[in-house]
Amino acid sequence: MSAFPKDERFSMFSLLAMSLQHNVRFHAVYDQEKFCGITYYAENKKTVYLTYLAINKELRGQGYSSKILTMLENNFPNKQIVIDIEPVTKKAQNYQQRVKRLKFYERNGFHRTDQKLKDSDGEFEALTTSKKFDKTEFIDTLRKMSFGFYQAKVEK
Repeated sequence: MSAFPKDERFSMFSLLAMSLQHNVRFHAVYDQEKFCGITYYAENKKTVYLTYLAINKELRGQGYSSKILTMLENNFPNKQIVIDIEPVTKKAQNYQQRVKRLKFYERNGFHRTDQKLKDSDGEFEALTTSKKFDKTEFIDTLRKMSFGFYQAKVEK
């Protein structure tokens, strides 16, 4: 709950309902017996959309996020992995946090796409591990993940 602001979270009911689909994965992440966090992603032919990567507050900064991202890249070597982050704009109140988040993802193999995911909650910058961002495939992944209900645009 502390990893994402309330307005950026799907309801637990929605997450559980969407995770019943064959292409959506909702995983608890453990290190031995220690609960580390969660991942939530949707997979399509060419795309893995990592909707949530949340690490237990007490364990942040210990490399778990990087290990999970590496694991995803190893598990899906021929697919673009896509995430979205708050846009890095100097006017934002949490500008430094946004810069730090972008640098973290860049260190872990992601790069900017110049595309924004726009929905009723705002605008988010799409990042990917792929050399070329496949916008059509990403939109299809979003649509399938949400049973066609999630209304978002992906544009510059």
